[in-house]
Amino acid sequence: MVLIGDMSSIFTVGWISGLTTLLVTKNDTKARKSRHIIYICFAMTVYVIAAAVLLFYILKYKDSDWKGTFTTVMRVFCLYLCVPTDAFLTTLWNWKISSVLSRLRTFDRVTKFSQPSKRNKLRIICRVTVTVNFVYSAISGYLTYRVEEKIRIFRSVAYFTTLYSINTQIIIFVCFVYLIQERFRHLCYMLTFPKEDKLTISARSNGHYTLQQIWWLHCSLVNATEMINSVYAIQLLFWVLTMSINVLSRMYSLNVHKLSDYGNIRETMLVIACIWNLLLITNICHTTAYQANRVGELLFTPYSSASMKQVFIQENLEAASYFQLRKVHFVTIAGVIRVDLPLLLSIFSALTTYLVILA
Repeated sequence: MVLIGDMSSIFTVGWISGLTTLLVTKNDTKARKSRHIIYICFAMTVYVIAAAVLLFYILKYKDSDWKGTFTTVMRVFCLYLCVPTDAFLTTLWNWKISSVLSRLRTFDRVTKFSQPSKRNKLRIICRVTVTVNFVYSAISGYLTYRVEEKIRIFRSVAYFTTLYSINTQIIIFVCFVYLIQERFRHLCYMLTFPKEDKLTISARSNGHYTLQQIWWLHCSLVNATEMINSVYAIQLLFWVLTMSINVLSRMYSLNVHKLSDYGNIRETMLVIACIWNLLLITNICHTTAYQANRVGELLFTPYSSASMKQVFIQENLEAASYFQLRKVHFVTIAGVIRVDLPLLLSIFSALTTYLVILA
């Protein structure tokens, strides 16, 4: 089973960059210290000041039509709003994150399952992700330096830090949800017999599980999912809106403004980055919810490995009602948006319509 410590490279980079107070051990987060919070506050203050300077420059010196200025201001405002919001909320609700990890550790102890080879692969993937994120953001910063005519260094650094910061925070969210998804996936695996053997369950975790045990394990994971969703509900709304606005505004720039070659490459790179972030967020949320809701379907199939011995009809009905009603979905604050595959398809449909209008 993958552990939070296997993703330590991403959390370390986030802490050094001043984006989060979360530092991880092998299977938990470290206790916050006052100096960590002060460091985060200082980093976010610098970040907000940079955003104010950039917005002032755009409003005062931007040489374009009002539509271009409006879309630029909106995307800058949204981007610079996402980073301090995430840093503040994850620091404020660090106890919720610790509670989620505690529930996952309990699940691991009960199921006694481990995948050392997968953990090694995950460590490599995380290190590669950190490197790619840094290089991609650095290239966007360099292209900005070549494109802009005024305050070139400031704007190139701003582009680099903004893209790098929001990518890192989204990756951290994906890491938390991936931990939960792997356990839902393992729970589904426990409920199915191997195709080559319908009678035994050898090489599985601990043989047969009772209905009550599966019910309890699922409930524990669902509670962890809802808790991590509550931590990131505001950020999910901001991320979806920010990525969508950025894609629309940069497509507008590519189609309306006459940009240099460097300008076209930079805008295209940023469009790709925003679309990738949308894919990453919606995919991890959708697949996790799918695995969670699949448990109930597998539990009551004829080939379920769960033992139904000494299960009363009333208890069976209660369990069936639970799995029917307790569906997992990732939502933004106040349930405004459900983050799943249909959301992604609707966004891409809107983008396609927008491109047709521009053409």
